[in-house]
Amino acid sequence: MRSEIRRTAQAALATVREHRPTLSILLLATLVLTVAEYLLIPLRFSSLFPELLRRHAPGVWHGSAESALAVGESGSWWGPLAPFAWWILGLTVIWVLLPMLWSRRLGFGAGDLGFHLKGLRSKLGVYALLFLPVGLGILWASGRADFLQTYPLLRPEQATHWSWALLLAFWTLYALQFLCVEFFFRGYLLFTLERTLGPVAVGISVIPYCMIHYHKPVPEVLGAIVAGFVLGWLALETRSIWGGVLLHVAVALSMDVAALARSPIGFPTTWLP
Repeated sequence: MRSEIRRTAQAALATVREHRPTLSILLLATLVLTVAEYLLIPLRFSSLFPELLRRHAPGVWHGSAESALAVGESGSWWGPLAPFAWWILGLTVIWVLLPMLWSRRLGFGAGDLGFHLKGLRSKLGVYALLFLPVGLGILWASGRADFLQTYPLLRPEQATHWSWALLLAFWTLYALQFLCVEFFFRGYLLFTLERTLGPVAVGISVIPYCMIHYHKPVPEVLGAIVAGFVLGWLALETRSIWGGVLLHVAVALSMDVAALARSPIGFPTTWLP
């Protein structure tokens, strides 16, 4: 029995050594995805930093700006950004910086991970065409209750200082988040796994990409599966992540605009808080 266990362990170790780069890429991916889910998403901010949230974003803490103002709490104009800043700056560290450092150790440079524009120009029209059906889908979805319960992510009814300065600051952070997403799924996971797995790496990158959408409405989750395959294929064709970043930002801002247009409060009426 002992000899059988020893042989099995030795065979397992030999397999690990043979596929160590690929296994290390997947192990890092599972770890940082777990950290993102249980530590960084905006919903976690209130339990991690309750006093900070209540002091600077009482409208978020109480559920509405009206409730916060009723008890004399107005907070800071930037307060509602705090949970998103925690989320996005955290993603920058664990979905961009850490994977870049590990990829460099495995012999990948920034250009190998999609950080160039050379191949993108020939496919810009394709990305623009992809936006058309998505835009129509947004118009359809914007009338659904589940869509309006999710978007806009920055809720105007919770902002005690609703202004364009707040909204534009949020959109800037939101755009950075899509750089993190595209790099992690189409840069790190796709391009590193492609070296050993070929185009099958697209399918592997789609699985966790779909799963991070599980907090979203069902049509968006299903759309993420299609988008994951299409954006993965385009990333391989262009050797660039920037087309996916541009498309993601365009879609996300369109969703926010569509939701705000249907919101009772709507767009800000003042530039400054």
